[in-house]
Amino acid sequence: MINNPGQARPDPYTYDELFDLHPDRFQVVIDARLKHAVHRPTEENVLRFLEATDVAKKKSRLMANVAGYVAMQNPRLTGESRYPYSQPGRNVYVQERNSDIQTTLAECRDRYAIIAFHQAGCGYCTAQEEILSHFEHLNGWTVRRINITQNPGLAARFNVEITPTLLLVSRSTQKSRILSSGVLSLDQLTTRVYQLIRLMEGRADPTHFYPMAFQEAVK
Repeated sequence: MINNPGQARPDPYTYDELFDLHPDRFQVVIDARLKHAVHRPTEENVLRFLEATDVAKKKSRLMANVAGYVAMQNPRLTGESRYPYSQPGRNVYVQERNSDIQTTLAECRDRYAIIAFHQAGCGYCTAQEEILSHFEHLNGWTVRRINITQNPGLAARFNVEITPTLLLVSRSTQKSRILSSGVLSLDQLTTRVYQLIRLMEGRADPTHFYPMAFQEAVK
């Protein structure tokens, strides 16, 4: 039983006995030792609190050791097959990722377009324009630029108030999704276009927004 905060010792447990405590009980003990050390910061009280934290660290390391071994023996519980950790594996992942994105963008360049809303005096728009031009050159996509000051009706139609704002638009349905409200890097832009295409064509749903198509075959 834990004593009152004003007493000399908040609990009777030795260092070794702390290892055998149930986690719920241990949490009560370490919290009480912390409060006791703060209330009365004597060498003994602070030492007893630090002993409890040391036990917590060692128990955590033991758990991590066993968890690492168990995960290794049960590959389905790790993400190594989908998200490799080693550099050679990462290299293969990047190659497959880029191939997946480029194939999808090439297949869909005539089915989708990007609308880029901008306005004069917007430095972010200038930065985004350079990236959009590079994206067009690399992928052969159509990008329509719209100045929201000159075309307030279109801006209102798409609820655009911030520039730069990029939309991905389906040519057949005219449905659109926001790609960004702010500057995207080239890699971010290509990745988001890919992700939204998969979503808009029903190849994925929001719960699978980030995984790549090639990863779906790996469970």
